[in-house]
Amino acid sequence: MQFYHRYIKRFLTLGIIGTAAMTSCKKDLNYTPEVFVAQPQVFKDQAGATAAVTGIYTQLQTLKRSDYALIGVVGTDEARCTYQSRGYGDYWANVFGLDVYDIKFNSQNYQLSGFWTDCYLGIANANAAIAGIPNASIADPTVKSRLLGESKFMRGLFYFYLVQLYGDIPLRIETTPYSAGVKRSPANEVYNLIVSDLKFAVANLWVKSKNPDVGRASVEAAKGLLGKVYLTMGDYSDAKTIFEDLINNNGLTLLPDYSQLFDGQHENNAESLFEIQYSLDANNTQGLQNLFGSYAGPGIPYETFNTHTPGYGGSVVITTAYYADTLFDQTNDKRYKASLWPHRYDGSGNTMDWWVDPGLPTFRKYDISTTDIDIYNSGKNLYYLRASDVYLMYAEVLNELGQTSQALTPLNKVRNRAGLQNLEIAWGRTPTQGELRTELLEERSRELGGEGWRWFDLKRTGTLVARVLQHDNPRPYYVARNGSGDAHPAQNISAINNLYPIPLSELQTNAALTLTDQNPGY
Repeated sequence: MQFYHRYIKRFLTLGIIGTAAMTSCKKDLNYTPEVFVAQPQVFKDQAGATAAVTGIYTQLQTLKRSDYALIGVVGTDEARCTYQSRGYGDYWANVFGLDVYDIKFNSQNYQLSGFWTDCYLGIANANAAIAGIPNASIADPTVKSRLLGESKFMRGLFYFYLVQLYGDIPLRIETTPYSAGVKRSPANEVYNLIVSDLKFAVANLWVKSKNPDVGRASVEAAKGLLGKVYLTMGDYSDAKTIFEDLINNNGLTLLPDYSQLFDGQHENNAESLFEIQYSLDANNTQGLQNLFGSYAGPGIPYETFNTHTPGYGGSVVITTAYYADTLFDQTNDKRYKASLWPHRYDGSGNTMDWWVDPGLPTFRKYDISTTDIDIYNSGKNLYYLRASDVYLMYAEVLNELGQTSQALTPLNKVRNRAGLQNLEIAWGRTPTQGELRTELLEERSRELGGEGWRWFDLKRTGTLVARVLQHDNPRPYYVARNGSGDAHPAQNISAINNLYPIPLSELQTNAALTLTDQNPGY
């Protein structure tokens, strides 16, 4: 197999990008900063255009490699920040604000503004590629179309994040100078661009089985994301069509063992539709165990994968009591032990189950193995889309269309892989539409917990405020042990938090906006 190591410099304006390429024995799609060169030089030929498109993936890697990855995870019913994390300093108090929606959940929050900026940097990269590729000297027109398809897939991905989080947003496209002021466009116009971009990607990308450069977007990834966009828009008919096309015509499959998804030994697997690529090369690692980890000391057994976890975790994020205690069938659901780790350890490997927030497990999906460097430098890929997500979205679409009995088929594929009976057998009857709606929301958490989709699922289903108020709290006995329970502040979430605040930096620097363009309530 051919492997490529891309050297890409992050975009700062539309007119500049840095590229170089060399052979590597590592993963197929890695990214490392290099030098700036002028845009015409980048898009001179196929090699330059390909390297430029690779640079777009860099911003997604940045979004998911560190604390930005907590957006979509904390402040939900499945994960929350630990009490002690708010004492780590002002920066981490901003992270804590994402969980409890307190005074730090504002337009100057580092996480919210940083996430916004990195998404628009990715969009700037994509816009430059979309403008430059048509003029590149590329002999094969299908290659030119594929590179455009990758660029539009990534632009659609970044805009999908932004429109869900912030609502009406500046719609910057290839003909818009990035330095120019741009007004907020209605969310429906943003969705129209996303759909158009993803349709183009579906028509022009490689199918996964014929993609020689693993890590690049495929037809399957574009179909899966387009279906997710339709579902989010409430366009169930088009979502049904694209999901059925993907399931019936693209060989969608699940790995036989759920734990294999997170052991670091089955990356870019048959179930995966799109992964964010990492390696142990400099600047290509991710450090999520530091956020999700379990204070594992050297030599601590990692029972599910029969290996050991060196290092420890910063214990910034833990599961909620709802996720850890209530959500799973802890005896029969194989995902339970693969998803949670119930213990804490000091540097000598001694258990610390008396620690603050006692007994609340951490997520173990991000734990490093002996092949990684340390908790800050793991080469494990991260999932963006996988087949089980598609099956559950398809079930949701069918249920919303009134086809509740038919919706059980894709749902049961996911349940059966987890070691559970068909839902109708377990319940002794077919659920009603309303019952299945609730069950699917819970099943998505069991299957995709800690993977970054929960906030978006709760918002899409109109349940964000209610479920966070109900479940994002300490266990009752923790409150009892710690007096009034003020160690973990009460939730401040309300309806305004269905949108994030527009960053103050955008309101101040975008000439087309003023402070009055802020989302309501902020």
